[in-house]
Amino acid sequence: MITYPPTSPTPPIWAANPRPRGRPERYRLTIAVAVIVLIVLVASSILDYVYLDTIPSRTALYGLLSVALVALATIIGVRALDRNPADRRRHLIRAGVLLGLAVLLWLLVIDVFVFTGAAGPGVAAISALACLPTTAFGLFVVRRMDRNEKEPWRLVLVAFAWGAIVATSMVIWGESLWSAVAERALVPGPGLDASTAFSAGLLEELAKGVAVLLLFLLMRNEFDDVVDGIVYGAAVGLGFNFMESIAYMTNLYAIFSPEGVGGYAAGFQWYARQVLGLFFGHATYTALIGAGIGIARQLVSRRQKVIAVASGFLIAIAAHFSWDAWLAFFPIETSALGLVEIHLRTLIMTGPFTAAVIALLLSGIRYEGKALAEQFQKEAAEGTGAILPAEVPILASPWRRLAQRMHALGKGGVRAYLALARLQTAQLDLAMERWHRERKEIDEPLEAEHELRRRVIELRRPSRVPSLKPLT
Repeated sequence: MITYPPTSPTPPIWAANPRPRGRPERYRLTIAVAVIVLIVLVASSILDYVYLDTIPSRTALYGLLSVALVALATIIGVRALDRNPADRRRHLIRAGVLLGLAVLLWLLVIDVFVFTGAAGPGVAAISALACLPTTAFGLFVVRRMDRNEKEPWRLVLVAFAWGAIVATSMVIWGESLWSAVAERALVPGPGLDASTAFSAGLLEELAKGVAVLLLFLLMRNEFDDVVDGIVYGAAVGLGFNFMESIAYMTNLYAIFSPEGVGGYAAGFQWYARQVLGLFFGHATYTALIGAGIGIARQLVSRRQKVIAVASGFLIAIAAHFSWDAWLAFFPIETSALGLVEIHLRTLIMTGPFTAAVIALLLSGIRYEGKALAEQFQKEAAEGTGAILPAEVPILASPWRRLAQRMHALGKGGVRAYLALARLQTAQLDLAMERWHRERKEIDEPLEAEHELRRRVIELRRPSRVPSLKPLT
């Protein structure tokens, strides 16, 4: 028998899965994907050392910290087995985090030597510092695109780190191997150029898309719909674009510095990738993958889910290939005309795909907003006290929520603003939980919804939120 919270006079929506037994099936798929990624990364390191010869022996010194982290993770993991079950999970999570940091650190070392060896660490550091503000701005904008329930920074940054470190490491060996095979099988000319362009579209989008797919499989309850897919996909793309920008800036600086124009060449790459191509590029391509996965999140049939995910990947690969192929067959002029040409090419070649992402985003926000408004009304009608009838029109509108917070800021200062923001966030979380449960898209037990409701009521206490009249 399910016990409802004392504040709820009527039972809330019935649980899609009141008490899930065992791990969801998607966890097995997550493990399989993670194992494949691990194998690819190990192969990447081996190929880097044996064939590409880009990792000097001194990286062993930089790798000592990775070794120390692995050792510490092992110690904590082994000791966790001797602890009581209540503490075991916490220590195993700590061990997993340390192990993940060790892997990311080692991959970062690999990337640093691969991408910055041509011009040296000084130029690479300046390039990275130049790319940081624009990339940070891009992440801020991407996260703000979700007007109803913003994604947690920790997951957005995980997506960014995957794009910057893991995806680039996977691509290094893949594109190098593809290039080696293509150069032996094809003569220089259009065929080889098309092959190179296709390898970039295929391998880079697969490497980036895996991050969004893993987030969907592992953190599905944080992955609501097409809006979240676009946010996470764009974050992965921004991470990849960050590292790729540094690579191109340092490489072209090394090529053109003997002629005295290395700085101009690096600056042009910065503008093309960090200003003009910040959103018109990798962010758009991977956002298309995220959109496909987000659509699959709310489809019922497994066949439909597979088609949606595959469509996102295929469109992203096609968009990326079209850009690289055009650059290969019709290089940009080195004269002043090239500056105009790069703008027109970006608008014509990538613009339609970016417009498609924006259309999907707006459609998803509108659909999500209608669903949340319906859940606000249902919760208010139940009289639980978590959402009041007068609050429904305010909560249903992002702009009215902001106006209410600004009103609180004027009346009670920053403390009142933050308190009201926490209350609104909790109310949105409750409505989102109800929506997914109504559609039977959630694995969490019904008690999770009760806990969200209790949290809203706790945040509503007069000592937590100042009394404000609803805005009309």
